Amino acid sequence: MRKCLFSLLFLVGLVNCAFAQEFRFTTTVSSNPVALDEPFQIQFMIENGVNVTSFNPPDFKDFDVLQGPSQSMGQSIMNGRRSEYIALIYVIQAKRVGNFTIPGAQARVNGNVVKSNPVLIEVRKGAGASQQQAPQQPSAGGYAPRGGRDESVDGVLRKGENINEKLRKNIFVKVEVDKTNLYEGDQLTATYKLYTRLPTNSSVTKVPAFKGFSAKDIELPNPPQASEEMVNGQLFKVFTIRKTLLFPLQSGTLELEPVEVDNQVRLVKVVQNKRRARDPFEDFFNDPAFRDPFFDDFFNRPDVEYEDVPYKTQCNPVKITVKPLPAEGRPASFNGAVGRFNMTAEVNKNKLSTDEALTLKVTISGQGNVNLLNTPKVDVTSGFEAYDPKVSDNIEKNSNPLSGSRTFEFVLMPTEAGEHVIPPVEFSYFDPSANAYKTIKSAAFPINITQGKKVKSEKQDYSVGRNELVGIETGIMPWVKKHTWFVTSIWFYVLLLIPVLVYAGAVFYKRRQDYNTTNASVLKHRYANKVALKRLELAARYLKEGKDKAFYEETSRAVWGYLSHKLKIPFADLSKQLIQEKLAARSINGSNTAELFDLIDNCEVALYAPGQDNRRMQGTYEKAVSIITNLEDALKN
Repeated sequence: MRKCLFSLLFLVGLVNCAFAQEFRFTTTVSSNPVALDEPFQIQFMIENGVNVTSFNPPDFKDFDVLQGPSQSMGQSIMNGRRSEYIALIYVIQAKRVGNFTIPGAQARVNGNVVKSNPVLIEVRKGAGASQQQAPQQPSAGGYAPRGGRDESVDGVLRKGENINEKLRKNIFVKVEVDKTNLYEGDQLTATYKLYTRLPTNSSVTKVPAFKGFSAKDIELPNPPQASEEMVNGQLFKVFTIRKTLLFPLQSGTLELEPVEVDNQVRLVKVVQNKRRARDPFEDFFNDPAFRDPFFDDFFNRPDVEYEDVPYKTQCNPVKITVKPLPAEGRPASFNGAVGRFNMTAEVNKNKLSTDEALTLKVTISGQGNVNLLNTPKVDVTSGFEAYDPKVSDNIEKNSNPLSGSRTFEFVLMPTEAGEHVIPPVEFSYFDPSANAYKTIKSAAFPINITQGKKVKSEKQDYSVGRNELVGIETGIMPWVKKHTWFVTSIWFYVLLLIPVLVYAGAVFYKRRQDYNTTNASVLKHRYANKVALKRLELAARYLKEGKDKAFYEETSRAVWGYLSHKLKIPFADLSKQLIQEKLAARSINGSNTAELFDLIDNCEVALYAPGQDNRRMQGTYEKAVSIITNLEDALKN
């Protein structure tokens, strides 16, 4: 029962993990390294956070905060999954030259305290040491083209300009086909592309059904990669939405249905500037390098405002003319293969007994509708019994034209001894480039069969008079059993006892589990101090060996483990605030609590900035032993 229950819980956990959204809390900077006189931005982003109740920025002790925080929120949809984000941005400037570490920010998400990654900043003298990078803007859709100055200019909605006309000229979807006139079964490649000159978040809402075609999609990069194309003298960013290999299954006029794309286009409106005091940083931020509407948003420019405009677009349908395969000259062995192919046929043995099986392997390879190849006809003499073949494919990934092979394995069972010959295997296909049928033929296979233990069985004779029915008995058969009442049987009383036994077993199991849980919690609480000091002995060994990272990891693990066991807090729920509340409830605060949290912070900083000297590590070790000892004495009292 326990194994079944744990297996069920494990499977439920796997399903939840598979569909859960990934939570991330990250710190990024707009440029690194930076110049001493160069302002830059630092962004703290919470993705897929649930119930964010507080945010505490780090201490910018080596930097001046020029502006912030400015906050942005949004959501994105990628491959059908929705993701939400909250970003807080500060504009800061270094106070002096050197290498500085900005600690991670802290936030309370769903009741838990989380921390972002620290960032190491290199500050140099003089003008900016590196080219200013565009700040990261979270995408709110499947495709988020971002670009240079042309896109920013096109994204500005001028006074009196028609929005619909602007969207129609700058965002559209197009389908490209390599041919519109082909034979039935020949390959057609269809590529659907999104063209844009505006900042947009896009998602495909309707895909074509490809009626009358066999379709095979080519895998595309995820997220899609942008390319550039000139259309009517203007440069567009192009995203390939779908690329599909199509094989028409019927002749006539077929239609490729359009694909529909929903876009959320962000347009910038320039508003009349109000009279205001001159900002000393205005000349800096009016530099052409910062002429990007998204970058302006981070610095809260008062002379622009944004409008998110929904826009749906679709491509035009494409007519495809499919010709039937010519009837003239069609071989009898033709079964629908179109393209260019080769064939190999072989048997695994040419000498066997009637007790053994023979395998005939036929492999057809080449370019064309490999995935639609039918089983070639194999003529078997009367000396064999044939079975349906085993079919296996080896298709080259993302090949265009479609390439690969299909293998047919026929199992043949000999039915009589003697010299037999398996006739040649014949395969025919239509070559569109040559506009003609072609036939491939293998050699014949002579087979020598010897008599085994199995003897050929004669056919049954079912003629009149050879298949008589047995006479029907009309009396009571001796095996009929007399009826008895179920209440008088032993099984009736056994079934009555089963619920009682199950209930007794459940009560015993529950008490046993409660005892084990209580006993384990008491033991962890009683021996928390010994376990922590034992771990610190291992940290002392790392201290002697000079392994600073391993030392700080073991010291941090000893302190957190002691607090978990002593305060009876599950390890997954540990946080500084919860520990402080537990200690305050026991009337323990002041220097003990302050030194404890200083020790934890020092260990975390040392893990992100290794290379500590031995004297500092020695002081950390002595401090850990002292704090745990003092806490043990205080908790006993």
